[in-house]
Amino acid sequence: MKTRSILLETILVTAITLLGMWFLPAAKTLFALIPVAYLLIERRVRKRTWSDLGFKQSNFWADSRANWVLFVLLGFVIQPATALVARAYFPVFLEHVQARLPFDAGISWGMLLPLLSMSLLGEEMTYRTLIQGRLAPFVGVPAAIGIASLLFGLAHFAPGPAFIVAADIGLIVIDSILYGMIFARRNNLWVVWLAHLLGDIFGLLVLSLV
Repeated sequence: MKTRSILLETILVTAITLLGMWFLPAAKTLFALIPVAYLLIERRVRKRTWSDLGFKQSNFWADSRANWVLFVLLGFVIQPATALVARAYFPVFLEHVQARLPFDAGISWGMLLPLLSMSLLGEEMTYRTLIQGRLAPFVGVPAAIGIASLLFGLAHFAPGPAFIVAADIGLIVIDSILYGMIFARRNNLWVVWLAHLLGDIFGLLVLSLV
């Protein structure tokens, strides 16, 4: 569905969300819920299916196999490897990343996993279903992936030395581009979400065990 109203709604929701997260960080979680609420309400109003939002359970295994290289890289390699390299050679960078994480260092895995699962699902709905998915018909898939990924990186901004901040955002943007490629191939949000979740879990495991 390519209409001017969809484009304007996408821009408005994205702008409110990101500006709120940047300028009112204490309410960051509340602003992060706005795109999710919009997508759920808009689905009912425009009578979209869950599949239209990317929730394609029946195709999960086929879509995972079609993206297995990127899935393995994102789910099991990139974040653990980055954590290991940072711990060994760039501890200042690692401290910066740990400081911006939204969870307390001492939180139990029993609480962390459900919180992480839900927050990442919201992120993927925002940056894949909403921003990438709704912009693609207007600007093309590569540009939509690029815009969504840049905004995804900027949404994780945390103050610090310029080089450290740039490296942090840059790595997040690269990860997001790969997530966007998975989503663009099959439009299956579950595959992207699981790759993201596994990557974060294994990255956190490396940090806690090494």
